[in-house]
Order: sequence, then C-alpha cells, then structure tokens
Amino acid sequence: MLGETELSPIALRCLDRQLAESLDLAFSCHEFSDRARCDGQPLTVVVLQRLASDLTDLAAFLIPLVGSQHVVPTTPRPATSSPPTGTWFDEIVHRLEQVALAAEVDAVVPGLGAGTGRLLSKLAALYESSREMLLAAAARDGA
Repeated sequence: MLGETELSPIALRCLDRQLAESLDLAFSCHEFSDRARCDGQPLTVVVLQRLASDLTDLAAFLIPLVGSQHVVPTTPRPATSSPPTGTWFDEIVHRLEQVALAAEVDAVVPGLGAGTGRLLSKLAALYESSREMLLAAAARDGA
C-alpha cells in the first residue's frame, strides 16, 4: 500500500478528496457522454466513457486506502467554481483542469509521505492527459 505502513491524516485527507473527485467526475463523464452522443460527437463519447471507466477504477483503488469510515458520495457535488463559458463540454474540461491542479498541489504537501505524493502526481498527470485527450477528441468531432 504505497510503500507506507500507515498513512498520515494529511495523506488520508488528500486521498479522500481525490476519491470524491474521481467518483464525481466519473458520474459527470458518464452523464456527459450521453449529451455528446445526442450532439453527434462519437469520438468524444468514447473518450468520456473511457475516462468514466478509468475514474471508477481509480476510485476502487482509493477506497481501501482511505478506509471504510469515509462516506462515498453517490451524487455529484456542486462545482466550487464555474467554467469559463458554461457548456457541458467546458464544464468537464474545466473540472479536469481543477482536479489536476488540486492533485499537483496535494502532491507536495508536507507530511504526506513519498508514496502518497507519487500517487497524487500520477493522478494529476492522468487528469491532465485526459483533459488533453478530450480536447483533441472534440476538435476531431468538430472537424
């Protein structure tokens, strides 16, 4: 388990936040894939469904790390900041950018532990690469 015998309270808090974000984003990606399908964007649909699956897998990995005492949200939480333009696509791109930034910041929090820091850095990279892939898919669908 991340090469650490016990996670610090700081590490648990950061991983718990990432668990909530991954579940929330997975739900949103699944919902937005239906909208992309209605909008005639097949590549975007595939990317969103794959991202939803990856985020669900990520949550399954994080649940044992944060423990069963943490409440897992079943519905999306309200966004803390609004996207630049307000479309569903802009919303998901904006949220991926925000969670990538949060994971990057969390990765360097003092007292986190090296294994947890590496995991959070990898999560930031996953969010950012997913954002880039989604932008590329949407550009291709729009062509």
